[in-house]
Amino acid sequence: MNFKNVLNPDFVKMMSPEFICSMVVMLLIIVFSFVVYFKQKKVDPLEKPHGIVALAETLVEFGDKQVSNLMGCPRYFSNFAAYVIPLYAYIFIGFFIGMMGFPIFIYIGPSSEGYLLNEKTLFKAVPNPFDNLAFTLSISFLSVVLIEFTKMRTQKWDYYKQFVFTFPPLLPLATNFTPMLSLGIRLFGNSFAGVCIMTLVYGALDSIGGGWGLVASPLVMPFLHAYFDLFSGFIQALVFTMITMMDIAQEAPDIESEKQVAESMTLKAKM
Repeated sequence: MNFKNVLNPDFVKMMSPEFICSMVVMLLIIVFSFVVYFKQKKVDPLEKPHGIVALAETLVEFGDKQVSNLMGCPRYFSNFAAYVIPLYAYIFIGFFIGMMGFPIFIYIGPSSEGYLLNEKTLFKAVPNPFDNLAFTLSISFLSVVLIEFTKMRTQKWDYYKQFVFTFPPLLPLATNFTPMLSLGIRLFGNSFAGVCIMTLVYGALDSIGGGWGLVASPLVMPFLHAYFDLFSGFIQALVFTMITMMDIAQEAPDIESEKQVAESMTLKAKM
């Protein structure tokens, strides 16, 4: 992976294929959200929804159920499904698009005449964005931000004391980024391993009979793509979101503590 290209702020001169795929995935999610928003306005509340509205309703109900089961503490996480569902969709659709082999018509990078549309890679397939460690660490960083925000909400001033009354100072700040490395490298490793295996198989088929072995690829590769792209994408999205929810939830009060707080607030209200 070329970190120099990934961190290049001049996107007019350098735009990585993984960045393009990531933008396409987010655009699809945004378009889907707007379509559902305008469709549901036309649905009669007394009738059972159907089509894309019914699909969206099922996804929301499933997301709310998972958040309730894994995170609890409705005082802090009542609307957390609004983050979990798009995150899951982003990871799964990213794997799916990487399987489809869409050409990179808008790839921008080095070419024979400078930084222009690169004629050598213009028709290569759009890669899975998670083959690039920068993108897996980016969404993992969001998880770390939410974990730290939950700590601040629950611990209040005690949260800041850990950075002062520890030796060496600011050590907790470094350890707080452990979930970022764990989540990011796990997602990158599983995605990249699938790409390596499929590349080896494609290369082996290409070496048979001077390239005639690729004729057999429609018989072999659909099973590998179904496993390493669809099934792996489903599992990786599920694991990433579940671990994110559990890491965040462990920083909030448990259900018993919440019940005690609710009971005490009820008694105060009656008094």
